[in-house]
Amino acid sequence: MISAALPNLFVNLCVLVTLSFVLSLTYRDWPPPPGRALRWTRLGLTGLMAAALFLLATPGDGGRVSLALVPVVLMALRYGWSGGLSTGLPVTLLAGLDGHPALLSATLSLLSVTALTVRTRHLLDLSDVSGSLHRHGWVALLLFVPVTFPQPGHLLDWLVAYPTVLVMHAVGFLITATMLTSRIALIQSTTRYRAEAHQDALTGLANRRQFELDLPFTQPDDALLLLDLDHFKRVNDEYGHPVGDAVLRAVGQALTTELRGRDRAYRYGGEEFAVILRRVPPAEVDRVARRMARTVADLPPVQAAGVQGPPVTVSVGGATFGLWSRTRTLWDADEALYTVKGAGRNGVRIAGQSPAPSTGAARGSGDRPAEPHAKELQR
Repeated sequence: MISAALPNLFVNLCVLVTLSFVLSLTYRDWPPPPGRALRWTRLGLTGLMAAALFLLATPGDGGRVSLALVPVVLMALRYGWSGGLSTGLPVTLLAGLDGHPALLSATLSLLSVTALTVRTRHLLDLSDVSGSLHRHGWVALLLFVPVTFPQPGHLLDWLVAYPTVLVMHAVGFLITATMLTSRIALIQSTTRYRAEAHQDALTGLANRRQFELDLPFTQPDDALLLLDLDHFKRVNDEYGHPVGDAVLRAVGQALTTELRGRDRAYRYGGEEFAVILRRVPPAEVDRVARRMARTVADLPPVQAAGVQGPPVTVSVGGATFGLWSRTRTLWDADEALYTVKGAGRNGVRIAGQSPAPSTGAARGSGDRPAEPHAKELQR
């Protein structure tokens, strides 16, 4: 048995590493997307991997010696009992072709190895890229203790081959687990850097870079709003930058609460914010803009570093997208914003629409008058 074990295990190890690389390519996003399609894809792939490893092993008097249980452990670590058993079932059925003793041995190995893996899942978390695998790599030897059972009449051969089989399983697992962990670490880093590159660190909103990526995908029934905090320099100068930062965070959160799932808010730059409204009727753009401005005006004064900040208001300029270029829409919204600021701030104007009778952002159809603090900030 030992003479057949070494060549079989070496070939199995080479095939295992190759197929594990293919398996690692199924990890493309982190956290993994919801749904069962990806799960069943991995289970099917590892089931075929285990079957291929088993069939590549040369049948011997003491049974086949393969690394087919390594994929079983990988899926048991990821999905628990269901993952381990569903991956190992094809191999167990194939073992029945070598006779009842081989079937019994394969069944006992599958159940025992899966049980040990599920029991130690908290130690071997392959998604823990900070070192779970390195800290508890010794568990791999424990997992594969029941990797094979002696068949009648071959106890001596089994005792000679068992240490080699055990060590090769542990080595094969550590190699493949390291490949998967490295792949997950790369995806996690890429996801984090991508998020940081397109997210404003202060407010948590999308940044201008993301805005420029989203702008080309707007449609004629979308709209753009530009919001500028009124007299924000005075906030920083008189109350300090910690208060100014707190104001920006509060405004960002307020805008987010007013958006639908398909809309998106951005920190456009400094004290200026942008909002892309998806599929909104042109007649509703002014009402939405006034509601957002009123939400900001109604924010309670923020506190930071023991200092209470002032109430704030915003000037809002907007424009709808059409068959013309997106750059024109951006210019129209920017021009509307500066029209509001030139008229005294704390107001809303949508390009191409007649201005509302009231210039205060807190006034709209049926809205209450602007709060007294709005006039204080305009002085």
